[in-house]
Amino acid sequence: MENRVTIENVQPTTNPMYLRYPPQSVPPADTRFQSFRRNAPQMYSAGSAALILVSGGMNIAWSCGLLHIQDFQTDTHIMICWYIAAIIGAIISSFALKRVQKRLIYLFSSALTLIGGILFLTIYDLYGGIAAARYLNGFAVGLVFVPMMVLIGESVISDKRGKFAALLEMSSFALGIFLQTLFTAAYYDFTPTIYNEFGSTQVHGITVIVCGALSCFLSYFFFIESPVYHLLRSNENEAIDCLRRLQHPSVYTHETHQQFDELKRYIDVNERIDGLAVPALLKLCLHRALVSLAFSPLTIIALVLAYSINVGPRDTWPLVIFGLLFWLGTLVPACIMDTVGRKKVLLIGALVSGVVAFVIGGIFYDLINLYSSSQMGIVMYMLFILAFSAGFFSVSSSAYLTEAFPLHLKPFYIAAAFVVQMLVLLIIGVCSFDRNSLEAYYITSGVFYVAFFAAGIVFLPETKQNSLRNAQSKFATFMNGW
Repeated sequence: MENRVTIENVQPTTNPMYLRYPPQSVPPADTRFQSFRRNAPQMYSAGSAALILVSGGMNIAWSCGLLHIQDFQTDTHIMICWYIAAIIGAIISSFALKRVQKRLIYLFSSALTLIGGILFLTIYDLYGGIAAARYLNGFAVGLVFVPMMVLIGESVISDKRGKFAALLEMSSFALGIFLQTLFTAAYYDFTPTIYNEFGSTQVHGITVIVCGALSCFLSYFFFIESPVYHLLRSNENEAIDCLRRLQHPSVYTHETHQQFDELKRYIDVNERIDGLAVPALLKLCLHRALVSLAFSPLTIIALVLAYSINVGPRDTWPLVIFGLLFWLGTLVPACIMDTVGRKKVLLIGALVSGVVAFVIGGIFYDLINLYSSSQMGIVMYMLFILAFSAGFFSVSSSAYLTEAFPLHLKPFYIAAAFVVQMLVLLIIGVCSFDRNSLEAYYITSGVFYVAFFAAGIVFLPETKQNSLRNAQSKFATFMNGW
């Protein structure tokens, strides 16, 4: 990639005099509520697909063992098929994005999600029906993930980009995981009868149907195309119209003109970039790979083992607490990411997660502790802490994905990072585990978290409230520092 000086020296290229919408003045947004209301259309537009990711989080939890279907025989294929479909969807989406409008991808993914939910609800006890539902949902999530992250980066203002990215992507997955833990816990002791066959799988199906239907509605009525999409096609007035509609009130202001001018500079800079942005790709792929360690089949095995010995196998409240903390762990840092910064949030999460993982691995190292109620109680509460801290570690990757890559490579690199994350989960899903697996998993995870903490101090940039071109320039080199 080119050096940063070139990026900073690009001059404005627009003149508001010839635009269809002359700049107007609007009252300043002095309070948080006014600021949110001013920029809410940006969240509604990009977030039209967030509910699809919620259904995806439910299926990830399903893949990790949070399912309760009477007399249903699972195998490796049914547990990993969602990951396979998600990988395929992301790869196809990365190539289709330059030829197909994002709204069409949103609507098609919503339809697939809706169909998958119907299958979950109606043929919940058939292997083929569940497999088809999971393939459809995985493909829908992979298909919509790439355009959603691209749209967040190009449509959301710099002051809100980190917050909106984290809430719409990582918090949506986490909410789905929490809902699935809730359904599994609620129906754990439920036994279907001829008079009542309604169970957790049907609740899962209904929730996915609601997510698909609402996503379809929001995508049709609230979706606004990226202004960059129109600028790349020399449709400046259409780009202005998009920027106008992406704020409330929907008028063309002087601030809107500044955003328009900045986007033109961003495109101009990227047209002169011919590098492959390898540093950014490697950093984000490694980050997303470690994100997958926070919630995997071994996480559920450790949690179930710990609470079964400490509080009893029939008490499922620890599942709900774990899922809730996992979700809250993404909400809290998302709200402070654009003030505290992406890097500090990530480093806090990495350090705490690494230390906690070492403690858990150390307890599992001695097999005698597996029979100790007090030691398993420590593991259970350490897993609660890990669930919360993992959210801090994970959410920064959402913001980084929207701003790290050059324009012409962005869809492919976002897909690559997502594919790496899914591959790690898939590999864990196909492995067989023994009594030493938990010790090895958590000690290894601790090593990775602590190593990433140390490397992150040097190699990860701070991009809070930066424009896309400035944030992108900070990823141009391996070394960044504070």
